[in-house]
Amino acid sequence: MKPKSYEQSRLCPSVTQGRGGQCRFGPRCRFLHDVSEYLAAKPADLGGRCVLFDTFGRCPYGVTCRFGRAHLGDGHQNLLNATLAQQWEGKLPVRNGLSKELQQQLRKRRFSFQKAEEFLRGLRAGKGGKATGGCVEVADCSAPQEGLGDSPVLQEQGEDSKPETLQSSQGAEGAPRPEALQSSQRAEDAPKAETLQNSQRAEGAPNPEVLQSSQGAEGDPKAEVLQNSRRAEGAPKAEVHNSSQRAEGDPKPEVLQNSQRAEGDPKAEVLQNSQGAEGDPKAEVLQNSQRAEGAPKAEVHNSSQRAEGDPKAEVLNSSPKAEGASSPEVLQNSQGAEDAPKVETLQNSQRAEGAPNPEVLQNSQGAEGAPSIPTLGPLTDEDVTKLRPCEKKKLEIQGKLYLAPLTTCGNLPFRRICKRFGADVTCGEMAVCTNLLQGQSSEWALLKRHHTEDIFGVQLEGAFPDTMTKCAELLNRTIDVDFVDINVGCPIDLVYKKGGGCALMTRSNKFEQIVRGMNSVLDVPVTVKIRTGVQEKVNVAHKLIPRIREWGVSMVTLHGRSREQRYTRSADWLYIAECARLASPMPLFGNGDILSYEDANRAMQMGVSGIMIARGALIKPWLFTEIKEQRHWDISSSERFEILKDFTNYGLEHWGSDTQGVEKTRKFLLEWLSFLCRYIPVGLLEHLPQKINERPPYYLGRDYLETLMASQNVDDWIKISELLLGPVPPGFTFLPKHKANSYR
Repeated sequence: MKPKSYEQSRLCPSVTQGRGGQCRFGPRCRFLHDVSEYLAAKPADLGGRCVLFDTFGRCPYGVTCRFGRAHLGDGHQNLLNATLAQQWEGKLPVRNGLSKELQQQLRKRRFSFQKAEEFLRGLRAGKGGKATGGCVEVADCSAPQEGLGDSPVLQEQGEDSKPETLQSSQGAEGAPRPEALQSSQRAEDAPKAETLQNSQRAEGAPNPEVLQSSQGAEGDPKAEVLQNSRRAEGAPKAEVHNSSQRAEGDPKPEVLQNSQRAEGDPKAEVLQNSQGAEGDPKAEVLQNSQRAEGAPKAEVHNSSQRAEGDPKAEVLNSSPKAEGASSPEVLQNSQGAEDAPKVETLQNSQRAEGAPNPEVLQNSQGAEGAPSIPTLGPLTDEDVTKLRPCEKKKLEIQGKLYLAPLTTCGNLPFRRICKRFGADVTCGEMAVCTNLLQGQSSEWALLKRHHTEDIFGVQLEGAFPDTMTKCAELLNRTIDVDFVDINVGCPIDLVYKKGGGCALMTRSNKFEQIVRGMNSVLDVPVTVKIRTGVQEKVNVAHKLIPRIREWGVSMVTLHGRSREQRYTRSADWLYIAECARLASPMPLFGNGDILSYEDANRAMQMGVSGIMIARGALIKPWLFTEIKEQRHWDISSSERFEILKDFTNYGLEHWGSDTQGVEKTRKFLLEWLSFLCRYIPVGLLEHLPQKINERPPYYLGRDYLETLMASQNVDDWIKISELLLGPVPPGFTFLPKHKANSYR
């Protein structure tokens, strides 16, 4: 998105990135190319030490850095500390970035969502109510509870055993006893018919018949070939049709391919979709990954090859034409014809062993003269074999302190602060799945992970199974996380009205589809964060939690308030305790009103597996230390100021040390100060501990800095930011994004 205004005194990236001043925009470029002119208009440096240069040995912002005099030499050359730079060589302090190549694939919609599409095909088949045949695989081995007004478990469909779409409109006529059967219809009273379905076998059939997936021909002493929406009638001699092509001059039966079938041939059997016929002394049709042995004269053609003039055997696959064959066998798309005297047909990675004159062509070979496709790299079974639930990575976080995913304030610098004070589990800010699928850089920035975050997850928000499943597969293949959390607790109107957040608690059918879809494509556990319900005094979490457990969720976090309550009521920990008993053995974390170690102890006595801390960490990030050390920390104003200084250093490292990075760091610092001002020093409290929903009176601190930090005036917050990041730009204003104080 183009900016609304351009900074005229900004240096062109072609200069800052060391490309010799060659700008591809030429005279149309809006930015400066003269370094001296830029330095004359550049604001004064903010300090003599650059945190990027002191940490990594090099500042990538060069002359644009607001602390440039720390690493600029003669001629404005960017200096390098070789010792520090060598220590960080090959290391990534921050992971999960968005590459330009991946961004282009997402924007041009060229990213392949193979697993997600497979699940969604099965989902559509289950919703349509019309069976398509084939093996159906359930995404999770457990069945959900019924009786809550939702549809049954949606299954994930495997291969489709229906015949392929008909290409040719031609048919064979004149069969003595024609019967046209549509999909899933049957004719009865057949003396010598046997119906084979997916992965079944017919052994020892004296008069084999042509069988189609989920179809059977009965009542005809001779074989009938049934095809979806086509009738094959009256063929005295079979015809060989392959994708609208015909093989002529064959005195023996012909086998219709893709859109045609021949009836009345007593010695033909076509097996489709992993069906095989055994016991025939003359012919054997083998499908995917089977072996045919002992073929004396076989010729195997794969992928659009043509065999002509072979008096013994001809195997055609995908648009060939065979002429003059005396004993043909045509296999197309998993179909096979039997009773050729000395032929075995192999298809799709089959082998012919013992053949004196075999010709085996692979899929990568085309017709004569076609270029071959190289097949390099390791061969895996990831597309066939999926991880079972017991093989997935386990999420062992019971009893640990979990920093909640906090919108706006839960950024990477703040998580580093909390991690330093003892947070065990961290989670990124809520990311919208549709924005991630579009490759938006601002949304992908929410997924970044610092190397100090040993247990880290990301939180996704979405309302529909297609986008959420695709996004889960995208993240599974591109970033490094330990779990993926689904946001079902967001109370914001913008999210709720689109069907996401808390609205999913009232759309349990979509909720189930999202969970099962994400579970089917992820190699890491799926967790869910919910509220007690949508309406005040109408709790529904206890009804959903047992079902969520059966859907395959690894952990649930329950916020003890409804959407309508927001933060104006105390969290209902008695209800959380009831839900924890219903969730067992699935871990359930409780969330709400944790501001001291006494609050944490009472919460753990409710039987929860752990606690999630949200606003308490914003008000006093050293709360994690208090809980682990079981004490009240009377932290001084100078210690709190050092915490703010560390946050600014982390922010400059994360967002940059140029003017844009400094102002972004200032913005997020002010957002955090809107919560920090609510802290009351322990030494000034008459009754311990402080309660999170109590409005403190105006008070004077023990020094000027403590009084300044306790102010709820925006101008005082700006003064604190100027102590750390220098003066604000002219016309600067700030309005907090969140209402930190919610009282009624």
